[in-house]
Amino acid sequence: MSPNIAHNAILLNTSISETGCNICGDRVNNTRYGAPACLGCTVFFRRTIVKGMQYKCLKTQKCVIHFSYRSACRYCRFQKCLEVGLRAGNIQRRDVLGPRKGLQREKSGSPMELEMQDEQHGLFLVSLTNFQRSQFSEHLQFFAENHVDVAFHKDQMNTVKYRRRARAHDVDVMLTLCLKQANDWGNQFKPFRRLCGSSKKSILAEYSLAFLLIDQGFKTSKEADRGVWLLQNGSFMHSDYFFGLSHATIDMENVKVKTQLHHNFVTELLHCVAEPFKQLEIDEAECAALKTILLLKPSCSERAVYSGQEGVLAGIYTQCLDELMNNSKRKFPDRGEERFGEILLLISSIRCGVQTLYNQTRVSDLFVNFDDSVKNILLV
Repeated sequence: MSPNIAHNAILLNTSISETGCNICGDRVNNTRYGAPACLGCTVFFRRTIVKGMQYKCLKTQKCVIHFSYRSACRYCRFQKCLEVGLRAGNIQRRDVLGPRKGLQREKSGSPMELEMQDEQHGLFLVSLTNFQRSQFSEHLQFFAENHVDVAFHKDQMNTVKYRRRARAHDVDVMLTLCLKQANDWGNQFKPFRRLCGSSKKSILAEYSLAFLLIDQGFKTSKEADRGVWLLQNGSFMHSDYFFGLSHATIDMENVKVKTQLHHNFVTELLHCVAEPFKQLEIDEAECAALKTILLLKPSCSERAVYSGQEGVLAGIYTQCLDELMNNSKRKFPDRGEERFGEILLLISSIRCGVQTLYNQTRVSDLFVNFDDSVKNILLV
């Protein structure tokens, strides 16, 4: 992320009420460490002192701290704590043992509020990964509820022995599912929830397809044979148009055009998404990070769609990248930074896949019957 993003965002609103937290301007909770402070800054200060944490500013050590994006720079936030009068000597033994009940963070009304809070630091991708797993668990049931035939069979050893070719109905339900789950994913973040309907629609027109490609690319990289692209229900598309197709159903009219378009489509998805996912051994947390980055940084025509929320957005984006970097270093201690860069490069590949998928919806005989919600968002 450009180091100027958060700095530019904070210039939008730097006024802090004199009656607010002396660090970030949020609602004051106490003065126990020497100055009026909110609950978030109180916990942040105590945790920094108790754990002896060291921070680094990515800019000029002059970041303005506002409650909407106070976690964007922890170095400057801590310096502000010291400047306004918070003192390490005021931390008592009972504070070291843990916060009292009166200092417990207020519970959010949302079942999964993913805002920038220090209490959640280090758990951002964990929470998203758990949510992603719950979405994965819905896939087969969603297809069954929409009357899609079982797409694969397993033997007694739980090994897949048979998959069937994807049909038009599989693809129809696939698009409905991805649109629903992409919207649900977006609603985990306050900046997306605050958007008007037309702005959400603008983002989802691209993002839902990227979301779909990440899910299917991850599944394909883990389960599929070479040349096969898997849908969420386990049905497949093969680069060979005739693979898995009964000869009785083949209409030779215009077959050359169909086969070439189909081959190009599947080959491109495999090349752009599945093969890099397999080569890099992309895990669930990295999938969750990719989904989040693509949501926060849409390439749709309305580039200012999150206008007015830049600070909050920058904070969420920064934490996502920080935890993605930490995840890369845990997996590959000797080349964590390099892997981090390789994952970010997948963003452009996924967007190429989105364009390929979008083009295919216009020409393929698999993309023919669509739910009204899909038509309204994807096919306008």
